[in-house]
Amino acid sequence: MIEFTLTRTSTAPIETVFDAMTDHRGIADYMWAIRRSTLDREGTPAPNGVGAIRRLAAFGPPFVEEIIEYERPTGYAYKMLSGAPTRNHIGTIRLRETEMGTEVSWHLRTTLKVPGVDRLMLPVLKKVIDELLKGGIAAAERRR
Repeated sequence: MIEFTLTRTSTAPIETVFDAMTDHRGIADYMWAIRRSTLDREGTPAPNGVGAIRRLAAFGPPFVEEIIEYERPTGYAYKMLSGAPTRNHIGTIRLRETEMGTEVSWHLRTTLKVPGVDRLMLPVLKKVIDELLKGGIAAAERRR
């Protein structure tokens, strides 16, 4: 199993950061590796809440993820449904107001389907999550 947490800080208000990071259709606008991001199904509250299914087209089959928690503006979580060689893949994003703006922590827990490659995949997954964090924060700061 791979498990880690990455944290970054934004100068944008917590609500702005949350809205940017949960704009599932907008992920392709700030993540270089994602060619297209769409919603297969809207969630509650619409469109980005619990039950939303987002499709992220990168290389190979698209990553299909379901939003399983949505608590504006303090956090959300998703689980991978398909597209990656993982199982029990859960991402949990928490936001916290600070004196400087908003702290965003992204916790990832996943099990790879191919045994023995955890050490090789850990830096790759950390890089991808860090790029998503940086992109979401940059998108929030552009909205200010």
